[in-house]
Formats: sequence, C-alpha cells, structure tokens
Amino acid sequence: MNSNSSTENDNKEYIWAQGKSASHLTSSESDMNDQRKEIIRQSLEFNIIDIRTFTGYKGDLLVEITSMRTDVILSLKKIAETLGFETVVQKDIISVYKLFCISPASHTYDLK
Repeated sequence: MNSNSSTENDNKEYIWAQGKSASHLTSSESDMNDQRKEIIRQSLEFNIIDIRTFTGYKGDLLVEITSMRTDVILSLKKIAETLGFETVVQKDIISVYKLFCISPASHTYDLK
C-alpha cells in the first residue's frame, strides 16, 4: 500500500516538473503580429472611442474598435479587409458601432 502511494506522488512531481507554466505557452511566446499592429496604428488616426485586442474562444486573434461614427467604422473596415482581416460590424441599441477584425491563429485549433 505504501509503495503504491509513493508511485502516485512520483507521477505528480513529474507532471509539475515537466509541465509548462503559462508564461511559456505558445501564445505567450509570440509577439503581436504585424497585421494587428498595423490596424491599431491606422485606427488611432480616426475618431474612435476604444480599441482592444484579445484572443477569441476558437483561438482567433481579434482587434475590437469602437466608435459612434459609421463613416469611421466603414473606413476602418475597408482598411482591415485590405490588410487581410475578416471583419464583422455590430451596432448596439445606443448607436455605438464595433468593428471586429479577425485573423485566424495558425498555432491553435478550434474547440469542439
């Protein structure tokens, strides 16, 4: 009984010693790609409310740009599509527009 417990503890220690910490995961090792940097640079030239970048649940890399002006969103949509992004525009109830610029991450996979 005692030897079985010892083997179980050895396995747990091996997992902790061989596992990767969050700072060594693929997404943490990569710098932001040039495509997302460029849409951020371009959008800062316009009258926007907010901008943020994040990873979607399927691993897609997103840039969300918020503005109250449709002309700004349409201009940025054209720029994003020229840069190779897929785009989605949302309008909420108080006429705030959000442009989502989506680029699939090649190093991740879709969750099923």
